Amino acid sequence: MYYCVPWAQSKKRKKNCKQNKAKKEEKEHKESNQTSKLLPLKILQKGVEIAEVDLSTLRMNFMDLCSATNHFNVNNAIGVGMSGIMYKANLPNGWSLAVKRLYNSEFFQRQFNLEKSILVRPHRNIVPLLGFCVEKEERILVYQFMPNGKLSDWLGEAVGLEWPVRARIALGLVRSLSWLHHGLSFVHLSVSSECILLDQNFEPKLSNFGEAKFMNQNTNDEQGFMKKDVYDFGIVLFELITGEIFSQKSDFFNNSESTFATHTTNLLQSPFALSDTIDKCLIGNGFEGEIFSLLTIACDCVQSLPEERPTMPEIYNRMSNLWERHGQSEDSEMPKKSAIASVGTRVDEIVELE
Repeated sequence: MYYCVPWAQSKKRKKNCKQNKAKKEEKEHKESNQTSKLLPLKILQKGVEIAEVDLSTLRMNFMDLCSATNHFNVNNAIGVGMSGIMYKANLPNGWSLAVKRLYNSEFFQRQFNLEKSILVRPHRNIVPLLGFCVEKEERILVYQFMPNGKLSDWLGEAVGLEWPVRARIALGLVRSLSWLHHGLSFVHLSVSSECILLDQNFEPKLSNFGEAKFMNQNTNDEQGFMKKDVYDFGIVLFELITGEIFSQKSDFFNNSESTFATHTTNLLQSPFALSDTIDKCLIGNGFEGEIFSLLTIACDCVQSLPEERPTMPEIYNRMSNLWERHGQSEDSEMPKKSAIASVGTRVDEIVELE
């Protein structure tokens, strides 16, 4: 029949083609509807396309990481957190890496995916993600090693940073938080001197995204989350100005937000209190104007009512006079809200986070 009546076979192929096309369209429609229900609302409203990255290029071998950390030896541990243990990995070529081995739980599986989705797009003031490893129950994230440790290591009476270094750290932090809030629509929610890492040039790198959250809508709750980051940023500014970790000054600053806000307001009105607050090694070096300017910003950031606190872009603009003075370039991407289109992660991974 095939050779005798070819038009019959042709008719059959056309019929099958139509059926396959209909099935394909039905499948695509179903997947489209399903994706529409799952995608973050903010992305749908903006109608942006998320760039897909081949994350397989970032995969690292588990045995190689075992070897580099001496099988995750306790002597190689450089930090212990709520989500896992950070190890220093030494490579044969002399390079060093920071390897975070997450604890085994479903909660930290979410954090693993979250950090990948944020850190896969590089920013000069966010810790670079170099790779990751998934091996049975193992979830490992690999970062660039920061030789100068955490900002908290450089606060206290025993050590002192010069003001230009402290100013650059403040500028780097406001740059990263502004980019997170209004470039990627993420909030960090646990900003502190413990999660600010310093590279060989004391350039700050924000890390520890375990409590980070993707902002779906411009609701009061989401605004509250952003103002939480603003408050924490204010605390870090106080630490940079006083030279001490906030928790170590509980005798000077009451832990109550309302009392603290009242104290900061009085602080600006009293020259004696101001002099007692500023790190002694900073006084008399000609930076008093800058210090007072950042102290004013810090006081505004820790207001007890979130709506009275500025936004990160507002803080960014108020600090604009410091950029050129301290040899820093402004973040050209920060004001562009379209940057969310280049998050650099796959749609299915973002959906998984939500």
